[in-house]
Amino acid sequence: MTELKRNGMTGLEQLNTLKLPSLPAGTPYLIKSLSNENIDFAELASIVEKFPSIAGKLISLANSVWSAPASAITSLEDACARLGFDVVRSTSIALAIATPFNPTKCPAFDPEYFWYSALMTADAACRLVPVLSSSGNLKPSSARAAGLLHNLGLLWLVDSFPDEVHQALTMVKKDQFTTLQQALLQILGFDQMQAGGHLASRWELSEPLVLVMTHYSKTSYQGPQREIITTVGLAVKLVSNTLKEVSCTEQETRQWNSEISRDDLSEVSEQLNKQIVNIRAIAKELF
Repeated sequence: MTELKRNGMTGLEQLNTLKLPSLPAGTPYLIKSLSNENIDFAELASIVEKFPSIAGKLISLANSVWSAPASAITSLEDACARLGFDVVRSTSIALAIATPFNPTKCPAFDPEYFWYSALMTADAACRLVPVLSSSGNLKPSSARAAGLLHNLGLLWLVDSFPDEVHQALTMVKKDQFTTLQQALLQILGFDQMQAGGHLASRWELSEPLVLVMTHYSKTSYQGPQREIITTVGLAVKLVSNTLKEVSCTEQETRQWNSEISRDDLSEVSEQLNKQIVNIRAIAKELF
């Protein structure tokens, strides 16, 4: 099938002409450092303190009504201990990555919901690692980072093509059978995954992140890093169904991983449901 052209260019050609947003200084270091499973709260604080704006927001989050500490928290190490490793890891990376983008350009886009869903997906991917028998080489923190960033291409499109993404989101809202990917392909000639993979590659992020952002919705993917891609893909599906308050069917689950048991899947889904209120509050506080 001939690739759809817009303004005389294919989707890939358009992506190559887009102005690349600047990756905030130190972000690759932050992602890599926070993927270390063996750091303590003091080391965690020493990493985050290199990013003053993030450190300030974490201290603010630790003192928020949502956190409700018994007394005021004034040090970053105490804030990290209050929030916990998982929250600090996810929110620190999210705050760093969100910096170059202006989502307010697109009225139909909800940044709070975007990051709420991303934080949920990060949590789901991390929780799936221990129960997937094929994930022996995958670290939970790596799955968390990939789940968090999987849909970053959409954020770039919102910033670069706000009118077109507004149109696509409006189409999806009006027609429940149209996916956002289909709407973007129709309007732009490329989708959020193509944009995300291109952005991650140009930013020189790690290969697993590039491939996850490019292929996370492809159940038939058989290339490199399949382990982390299928883990994140299943996490995306679980979160989507959790937010819609429906259960994953066995057929949907088997498309991603044929080895996960129904009991393990139910347990992860139950854990996600318990996190909804907390994660929504974090997203509301920060984004």
